[in-house]
Amino acid sequence: MNKLDYRSVEDALSGCRWSKHILTYERIGSTMDRSRELAHKGAPEGTLVVAAEQTEGRGRLSRAWVSPVGSLSLSLLLHPSSEQLPYLTMLAGLAAAEAIEAAAPLKADLKWPNDILIGGRKVAGILVESGTARGKTYAAIGIGVNVNMDMAGWPDLAGIATSLSAESGRKIDTPRLLRAIVDEIAAFYTSFDPAALRDLWRARLVTLGRRVTASGGGTVVEGVAAEVTADGALVILGDDGAEYVVVAGDVTLKP
Repeated sequence: MNKLDYRSVEDALSGCRWSKHILTYERIGSTMDRSRELAHKGAPEGTLVVAAEQTEGRGRLSRAWVSPVGSLSLSLLLHPSSEQLPYLTMLAGLAAAEAIEAAAPLKADLKWPNDILIGGRKVAGILVESGTARGKTYAAIGIGVNVNMDMAGWPDLAGIATSLSAESGRKIDTPRLLRAIVDEIAAFYTSFDPAALRDLWRARLVTLGRRVTASGGGTVVEGVAAEVTADGALVILGDDGAEYVVVAGDVTLKP
């Protein structure tokens, strides 16, 4: 958001499942850090942290995530069951992709495990962190979206990242997008069906069928991304003829 208007956020979320505990910030270090702090203070499920700008945003593997003015950063605090917890990254990615298509509207693809692409360029990322606080399991779903960012100010990201406004040619209603994201998460979370969720998520993966390089834990694998397992791990048919199951790591799409 260029400027965070609490009233517009509150109005946009009025009547949705999680609208009673909303914290908004013009600028914050990390929405994920704030969600973790709130979990340890006993915050209820559905507590939402929204920021117009993050100064210490992060993605997977503790990498920095650029969250300047014009982006949307949010973290949603949940208390998932042991069955739901492993599927939250899948759930959040699918929810964000469907919300983007509804609010932009633009065709949103998923790159394993947690990137949202438009036209092959990254427009959003997902991070899920979990822990135990006050004897209860919690999870924070973090979503960062390049909404109305002026990409001309980020020449080093040309060809790699984009924004919704750059792709659609118009300014995006950020509170409306926020509402769509929260609604989609709530729908998938409350009617939790892992098999259906996996099938919908799989259908959006542009990774499958592509040549990829996967790295993690000091190992590098090259081959073809053939399938995903029931719980979302990536199956790669390696150039050496072996089959690899990648649970976590970096995957690069090859030309």
